[in-house]
Amino acid sequence: MTAIDDCLQFAILAPKGARIPYSSTNITRDATRHSSLLVDMQRLRGRVALQEHAIPASMLDSSGRHLMPGDDNGWHLLRLRRDGKVAGCARILVHPRDVIFSRLRIAASSVARCAVWSRHVRDSVESDLKYAQQNGLTVIEPGGWVVDEDLRGTREAVSIAINAFAWAQILGDCIGYLTATVKHGSSTILHRLGGRHLETEGQTIPRFFEPAWGCDMELLRFDTNSLNPRFEAKLELARRRLLTSPVFSTDAPAVEARNSRCQSVEPVLSISPEQREMRCSAGVTIIRG
Repeated sequence: MTAIDDCLQFAILAPKGARIPYSSTNITRDATRHSSLLVDMQRLRGRVALQEHAIPASMLDSSGRHLMPGDDNGWHLLRLRRDGKVAGCARILVHPRDVIFSRLRIAASSVARCAVWSRHVRDSVESDLKYAQQNGLTVIEPGGWVVDEDLRGTREAVSIAINAFAWAQILGDCIGYLTATVKHGSSTILHRLGGRHLETEGQTIPRFFEPAWGCDMELLRFDTNSLNPRFEAKLELARRRLLTSPVFSTDAPAVEARNSRCQSVEPVLSISPEQREMRCSAGVTIIRG
């Protein structure tokens, strides 16, 4: 049996107080299982981040977990092995509809703070935020994209990315932002799926060096209604699979009213400026989130 065959299913960890999409058919209130999977995911993230030299050992807790601001308030998409261990993961932070630029995690990126590009980044994002508020769109920030060492170079890395985009579609009509490393092909994969560089006044935000990670990164934007049509069949398959995948909630799940293909979910997270300053890792294919 190959490593990729050893991964059987996805599981989803719901943030506290989140509304579960109406079409989800496998919802379980199990705080113990939720906590166990979250801890396993944080250990995977810590192990991979350390191997990648993305963080120092001092950023891990005594059990090897890498704790990120927002872990308790984000959706976590987990790829599980036959034994129930986490082999890959991605996280989606969902912001309130009135979120402002300074409350986004991308506001802490080096390109958003540099003298040359900071105004362009802010102008581009604030234009999007205004459009989102006027049209009832949700603003999200995916990140924490990690696959275990034995799955690197397999289709699992792409599968996790596709399923993260698919879950974002299920959550509702969204505009999303993320920072992706150039190494390991992360940004290339996300470009193929539909990620685009930020643009404003005819200026495209370029690739930039992020001192916190010591590598080149790209700041990307995507719209869940405008992903690459070449991947629609895969996204549709992923949505169907995710809607039958186990969703673990720590409290009594509130199921969202019936809606369109992409269910609307009340946003649950806003990141404080202090939290933004804490480093986070996304592992082998590093996406800051």
